[in-house]
Amino acid sequence: MRWLSRLFYLVYLAMALAVGVAASELVKIVDSFGDGKGSLTKFLPAIANPRGEFPNKDRLTVLLIGQDYNHTREGTIYTKGSRADTIMMLSVDLNEKSLRACSVPRDTYVTAPDGKSGKINAVFGRGGVDLLNQTLEQMFLVDIDYHVIIKPSAVRNIVDAVGGVEVETIDQMKYDDNWGGLHVDLPKGRQFINGQQAEGFVRFREVNRYRVGRHGAMIPIRGVKGSKEEGDLRRTARQQQLIQALIRSATFSRNLMRLDEIINVGFEQIETDLSKYQLLALASLFRSGARQQMASGTLPGRDDVSRGVYYYELDPVGAQAMVDWLIKRDDEAMKRVVRIEVYNCTKTRGLARKVAERLTELGYNPVAIGNRPEVKQTRINYFKTSYFDVAERVRADLGVGLTVKGTKPSLELGADIKIQAGEDLVPQAKSPDPSFR
Repeated sequence: MRWLSRLFYLVYLAMALAVGVAASELVKIVDSFGDGKGSLTKFLPAIANPRGEFPNKDRLTVLLIGQDYNHTREGTIYTKGSRADTIMMLSVDLNEKSLRACSVPRDTYVTAPDGKSGKINAVFGRGGVDLLNQTLEQMFLVDIDYHVIIKPSAVRNIVDAVGGVEVETIDQMKYDDNWGGLHVDLPKGRQFINGQQAEGFVRFREVNRYRVGRHGAMIPIRGVKGSKEEGDLRRTARQQQLIQALIRSATFSRNLMRLDEIINVGFEQIETDLSKYQLLALASLFRSGARQQMASGTLPGRDDVSRGVYYYELDPVGAQAMVDWLIKRDDEAMKRVVRIEVYNCTKTRGLARKVAERLTELGYNPVAIGNRPEVKQTRINYFKTSYFDVAERVRADLGVGLTVKGTKPSLELGADIKIQAGEDLVPQAKSPDPSFR
């Protein structure tokens, strides 16, 4: 059975160490890495001059890989030659002290530099991190600086180390796989989960639709109710949500006094070419900016089936724009990616269309939907916390309005941003001034 989602705990390791930690606590954690014989001093430069650990670098790109399990016929698990279950690229801006993440669906169809075509998760299985690096660099014209491989036990152990996390589901998730050792039973809504439940939260892909008969035949189960949490896109969204929950948990008072213990657990769950000095440098560097929101997204595409095998077919233009925005930090590319719906919330006919036309002129790709109940002040609704900065950019471009966090999960809707065009936009819409302000 596949093991889904080892996430990018580089973020967690750096942020958990940094968030709300005083300098004395940092020294205590550094001391825990030492051998008790004065080796503490080796780590002090990473705290005093964190940028020195990354000479001539203003920005880093880190590849984060969640490693899958393999099973023997007897059900024994092992990781040698296993595929990548989770693939993310992380952009770390050392000047702005900000993080952005781009998820690559594991079933994405690619042709790797070795000439073989298939799912991108298999690239890691046959060629390791080097071939996966080369594949992504070739596809998106990026330079990957470092990698972090997350071990299969990471989710359970790290979530338990912080004492559990709070998450929210948009539907019930229930799945049982005795051979793979996966049992998921989570209700809809906000809830506090432990490490074992967190495994299910990020591993869940679909409900049970078949049972195994006496002779190994797959027998359909009647009356199965599907879940809105099914599919790779929802799974990726849950991975990102769990990361945010782990970062928040680092600020809890119960964890601030035992961060050294938590960090040691974290280090045991990863394989990386980043040194402890560099991870500590990132922690020190990000301490002042650790509470900033992290922009994140998933490469756009569509489901496809070829010869009975499921693939995720990328939208090449949209995928490149997503990488340009999140990894290369081209905020103009964001306009080509963000999905915007515009609603007319006034008595002025054609307002949604005019607003959409103006946003199109500015480089966005909006859709005018129709009419909604009247409002005086325009509202720019966003549904993912990571899209707050995007909503603020839209509000600034319109010149009016209020940015509001939506209450419904974004992937239940067809848009990342929903604009309720109010009375404050009517004068601009009627004006011949092309600035729309």
